[in-house]
Amino acid sequence: MTYTVTLETFNGSTKKINLASKGAVAQFVSTYPTQLPVGVSVKIACDTLGLSGTIRGTRLLTNSN
Repeated sequence: MTYTVTLETFNGSTKKINLASKGAVAQFVSTYPTQLPVGVSVKIACDTLGLSGTIRGTRLLTNSN
């Protein structure tokens, strides 16, 4: 069984990601915020698991000068 996670930005763009297990979904949900910059949020949903909500970015951008 695959679990489809849908990400939607607040401007309406969507992306679907297929994951192999509930554990993979849990890992994605816990690590994805570290990939998004602070101030960026996306809506997330996984109908199979009844999951829906908002993920907020936690990554701080640094200057590489």
